Amino acid sequence: MSSIVKTIGIWGAVLCCALVAIAQPAATDSIEGNWIVTFTIQGQTVQGQMAFHTDGDKLSGTVETAHTGRGTLQGGAWSHNKMTGICVFEKHEAIALAGELRDGKLAGTFRTEGMDGKWEALRANVAQP
Repeated sequence: MSSIVKTIGIWGAVLCCALVAIAQPAATDSIEGNWIVTFTIQGQTVQGQMAFHTDGDKLSGTVETAHTGRGTLQGGAWSHNKMTGICVFEKHEAIALAGELRDGKLAGTFRTEGMDGKWEALRANVAQP
């Protein structure tokens, strides 16, 4: 076998492996479990808890802070490490959440009462008290 054929064979194998890797869907990390969250809006911060459960790309869960009380996540979606949903509360306006899981931390934006804010969360078992 000539060196040109060997080289083409090696590069063909590399290209084949690269194409297989590209064709595979991106791995999604788990959002399941309990989180400690900090919401920041207009210079104010509020801490609370979140808990999430996935069923395929459907996301359900709860959110609770001293300001909002306990709420449930409705219309939640989880795909490619990104989440969206609406938190519905009994005595507070709904909160629209969007976020992304990166390097073990959830972070994103939210909208409520006509204002936009930011939020971030760490897993409850690794969050600082």
